[in-house]
Amino acid sequence: MLGTTHGSAGLFLGALSGTVCGGGVSGVIWGAAAGCVAGLLPDIDHPGSMAGRLFRPVSLYLEERWGHRDSPTHTTLFVLFAALPLAVLWLLFGCSAAPFWGAVTGGASHIALDAPTKSGLRPWRYIWFIPQKWRERLYRGKLETGSSLEWLLTAGFLAGTALLVM
Repeated sequence: MLGTTHGSAGLFLGALSGTVCGGGVSGVIWGAAAGCVAGLLPDIDHPGSMAGRLFRPVSLYLEERWGHRDSPTHTTLFVLFAALPLAVLWLLFGCSAAPFWGAVTGGASHIALDAPTKSGLRPWRYIWFIPQKWRERLYRGKLETGSSLEWLLTAGFLAGTALLVM
């Protein structure tokens, strides 16, 4: 999937999380922002991605060590790890839950959107307590990156975000 699709999915799901958490306009905005960032962050293992360009040394290391989509960043464990600082703010300091849930849903959307592509991914990899047959299972489909279906998804996510913000 392209970064535009990951970002728009994270934006939509983060805004939806902000709406569900009842944080008002600021909850929707913070949820959408956290969701968008978390939706883009797993691609830090690809130097050409937005996250990869921002954190180039980390990106080069991850790509060299594991390759794109085989690194720990394309797992459910990473989604939870990336949202952890927002959970601390929420639980210890009484901040809104919207950014935390926005980050969780945005990061999860990245995993869900990459799974049906031809390259696929292993979302349970590196989670030691899950049976090995599940950890090593490659989830993949026939979707090609940049296809017209992907652009349709992006448009739908952006339209959904606009409706939530209104």
